[in-house]
Amino acid sequence: MGMTVIDLDIKNLPLEDFMKAMGFEPINRNNNLLTYESPYSANGNIVVDTDANGWYDKAQPEKMYGGIYDLAYEIIGSANKSELNLFIASEMKKVRDVKMYHVTANAPERKQELPQRKRGMRL
Repeated sequence: MGMTVIDLDIKNLPLEDFMKAMGFEPINRNNNLLTYESPYSANGNIVVDTDANGWYDKAQPEKMYGGIYDLAYEIIGSANKSELNLFIASEMKKVRDVKMYHVTANAPERKQELPQRKRGMRL
């Protein structure tokens, strides 16, 4: 069984860059607040705060949803961190060089043991 190693600092990735990678441009700019069409809803907008690197749904401005993982969760509907990492990295690969490596872990080799002879009955 293997795993994928992603060479990208996802936690510190600017949400503005992530939105651009997904093909979204701001429809409104107000200093550090960028308004985008919602990537997870047919009608609605989200606001990205570039200073806090957070976002919220414009329908609920009092609730800051969080960072990039929360946004990716809303888009793909998976809370599995590995799936979120792969989704974010694959989107970012469209606009920057992101290295992803598939690694397989080798278990230590076991020596094949010969079957032990069963003890015979003593008479």
